[in-house]
Amino acid sequence: MNTKSILALFIVVTMFSAVLKAQSKKFNNPIIGDDVVFEEKNGLVAVEAEYFYKQSNAEVRAWYRTSKTEMANVGRDEDAPHFIDASNNAYIEILPDTRVTHSDQLIRGENFTDEAGKMAIVHYKVKINTPGRYFVWVRAMSTGSEDNGLHVGLNNQWPVHGKRMQWCDGKNKWTWESKQRTKEVHCGVAHEIYLDIEEAGVHDIQFSMREDGFEMDKFILTTDKNYVPSEKGPAINLAQGKLPVSKVVQEQSYFNNISKALPENKVIASTKFPIEGTNFYKNGKNWLAINPKEHKEAQTSTTFNFESGSYDVVFVGVGENDGSSTFSVSINNKLLGTYAPPLAKTIWEEGKEFNALWENIKLKKGDTITVTAKIGTDGKEFTRGRWAGIIFTPVGKGKQIQEAPTTYLFIK
Repeated sequence: MNTKSILALFIVVTMFSAVLKAQSKKFNNPIIGDDVVFEEKNGLVAVEAEYFYKQSNAEVRAWYRTSKTEMANVGRDEDAPHFIDASNNAYIEILPDTRVTHSDQLIRGENFTDEAGKMAIVHYKVKINTPGRYFVWVRAMSTGSEDNGLHVGLNNQWPVHGKRMQWCDGKNKWTWESKQRTKEVHCGVAHEIYLDIEEAGVHDIQFSMREDGFEMDKFILTTDKNYVPSEKGPAINLAQGKLPVSKVVQEQSYFNNISKALPENKVIASTKFPIEGTNFYKNGKNWLAINPKEHKEAQTSTTFNFESGSYDVVFVGVGENDGSSTFSVSINNKLLGTYAPPLAKTIWEEGKEFNALWENIKLKKGDTITVTAKIGTDGKEFTRGRWAGIIFTPVGKGKQIQEAPTTYLFIK
């Protein structure tokens, strides 16, 4: 590469990086107006974390949304996105996250503050119909020991029992908690996080940073001391205003792209394979996958109903960033091959490098095609063994048809 080419590439990369950072900035802006008010009914109100109407004290650290189409690039953030299992498929996180482990330097006023209401505050308007004591529950994701603390306040006041919400259990998964960290009990005391709301009307519920890297999905206020939320929690209610309508992003499937690359291609999408009793489930419109909480391996079979002959066989897998799944393809119980896609740079990726190719394979109409998938892990999280399908293309065309843009592109 000559000097001019290197310079041009450097300029392109620099401009692209600037675009990513500029786009990231909007992810800490509200997506609702200050006219949106959530409503308590029968002593309970639930609010999605991403529906804050404003953010304050966000000069050093700020809350950023993460969803399928929103991923901020504002400094250190080592853990993978977690929007798939989040309520409403979105959450907010305090970034950058510079204190990931206990060995990282603690800098008060930068990556940690024990003073409630001092840094990174998100605001929510809630109409309270029934005054009283409201116990606060938050659904959070903690991946370590330095991202599990938060403060909650009311109308710019930060009461003693709103300080130091603490999570110890439920690492690496979305977990509801309502405990207060104390000097004697670091993992928190139950029923000690609450807000006393003495008057009916619209109140400002606020959450402020204690530790950077904290991820919040949803919160609940309840007058029932014994209430314990489960799964993604109750539905939200509005007193006034409208929530944003999710924009449907029309993504052209990579699998469909290469399936149509040649008119002679024969195609079996993964979603056309049976799933009952296989340990697979349909993951969106395009993939089969495994729920790692329930299964480590899955297997499904279907019939090759196309013309007998020789084909290049392209297995379209999905790369994931939390490990490498292993896939095996068999014909009439005879192993065709096994492969593991490389690690993805983002939460998942499709493309040529994540496929397997077996060339000049003889197939007969009526043959049984079997796919076996095993999940992988990076030691912290598990893959889901995602795959899109199999393409049977004329001999010599297997490499050619795989040239197509990847389906999913994320800002990291």
